[in-house]
Amino acid sequence: MKKSNTLTRVVTGIALIGFLVPCVWLGPITRLCFFYTVMWFAAREMSDALNRMGFVTSPWTARVLALAMCLLFYFRDETVFYISAASIIVMFGLLAALFRKVQMRDALGSCIICFYPTLFLLGYAYLSVQPDTVLYPVLLITLFAAAGCDIFAYFFGRAFGRHKLCPSISPHKTVEGALAGMVLGTGLGMVAWVIMKDFAPIPWYIYLIVSFFCTVAGQLGDLCASMIKRQAGIKDFSDLLPGHGGIIDRIDSFCFAMPVVFFAISLFHAI
Repeated sequence: MKKSNTLTRVVTGIALIGFLVPCVWLGPITRLCFFYTVMWFAAREMSDALNRMGFVTSPWTARVLALAMCLLFYFRDETVFYISAASIIVMFGLLAALFRKVQMRDALGSCIICFYPTLFLLGYAYLSVQPDTVLYPVLLITLFAAAGCDIFAYFFGRAFGRHKLCPSISPHKTVEGALAGMVLGTGLGMVAWVIMKDFAPIPWYIYLIVSFFCTVAGQLGDLCASMIKRQAGIKDFSDLLPGHGGIIDRIDSFCFAMPVVFFAISLFHAI
């Protein structure tokens, strides 16, 4: 990677963090607005990628679903409302195929956007209205472990990588980089425990285990996004973020990582 491009990536990354931190800090409304904005652009990017594969899709079904879910997360707490709202939105998507005589594969393509990346990002929207003792541990583990894994995997892969991890999908990723990302990303995830140990008393070994699974999930998410881009014949999902590509290019690992972290912490708490 060229030096100028690396600098652009760093500057953009700092700007994104500088925007994320106050949004999270200010409370549920700003968090929901932030994650909904991310969903808005991510839905467009996935629609464009599917259209390049030969589908005729629209991001609007996913955008309306995301808006309905965010409102329910904020005003209601019954899971049945979430399920009902999601079902109704998808139903309207299918009815559009029925009355507008859209091809069934295209209607299903629009519904796919409701699941990836929208469903994953709705997890962040749901998390944003949870108590701070739940929100901050999950968010910090995901941020430190997944982002740390990405960074270390990239640099160690470039320096020491000899064996290709998945050359048919992502030719630049290496086994050495992946292992280094998992180990060092897990260690960086423990920073979340140092920060949160007096605020949310979760044992350190849970942070360690969850951080490890977070790095694994994050790398799988990255590979899945790469698979979609390869099938769509594109290098990046868009050029919205200088040096990073599109929204999905930046959040692909976080999409897979956060649900795993949230589920694992909830499971350990239940035990």
